[in-house]
Amino acid sequence: MPDRVAPDDRSRIVPFDSKIHAGLGIDPQQLKHFSARHNAITINLVEFFYASQHFPIVFVKTDNDMMQTSAITGLQSNENLFVDEQGHWQQHVYVPAYIRRFPFYTADANDKTKPDKKIIMVDEAGLVECDDPFFDKSGHATEKWTQVESFIADYISAEKMTVRFATKLDRLGLMEPFDAQINPQQKNSLRVSGMHRVDENRLNKLPVKVIKDLMQEGEMSRIYAHLISLENFAKLLDLSVIQQQANATRHQAN
Repeated sequence: MPDRVAPDDRSRIVPFDSKIHAGLGIDPQQLKHFSARHNAITINLVEFFYASQHFPIVFVKTDNDMMQTSAITGLQSNENLFVDEQGHWQQHVYVPAYIRRFPFYTADANDKTKPDKKIIMVDEAGLVECDDPFFDKSGHATEKWTQVESFIADYISAEKMTVRFATKLDRLGLMEPFDAQINPQQKNSLRVSGMHRVDENRLNKLPVKVIKDLMQEGEMSRIYAHLISLENFAKLLDLSVIQQQANATRHQAN
């Protein structure tokens, strides 16, 4: 089953404070570590076309029985086959917004008058003193923070859209659980389980009115981007073999 994309033991997630965190910016080393340690990364609906070119896009059921969309980036736990040993993403590979948002998260504000209100959280382990902080030493926002705020607002909007999309597909009865058996003819075949996908036969049997609605909402194209992206499991196997060969070469050299 794909890893849950969650903070690791070094994380210290707290509400972001312009005074407490003044003078701090992103720690590039922690960003690289964050990228490298997940074999599944949450993506949103607006990213489907970009992500489908590189990763399998699947649906994963969360602990609260909701469907979450994820890009599979590795075949083993704590493995991202698109990131090298230095934590750099492969050239021309799409980097999901979840990664680009690091070290920020959002949480419900628990405001009864504004039930959708969110507060910005930050992983303090991902911050470091630098010359390009989010807030200067006086607690004034920099241009960098303005960009982050805008990015997070867009992310929240896309996240809501994605939840509605996945919930809609689930209610239409289109989801089916599946395992991806990679290279089944070989002894060293791998199986990735705990995922869901759209059943294309059920999709084709939907009433014309429902299909038309999916098309008008731009959701049908996302469904097919998801289905086509599943072919990328073969790409993951190729990358895994290359990585194993590289590790073996380094081992022999040592």
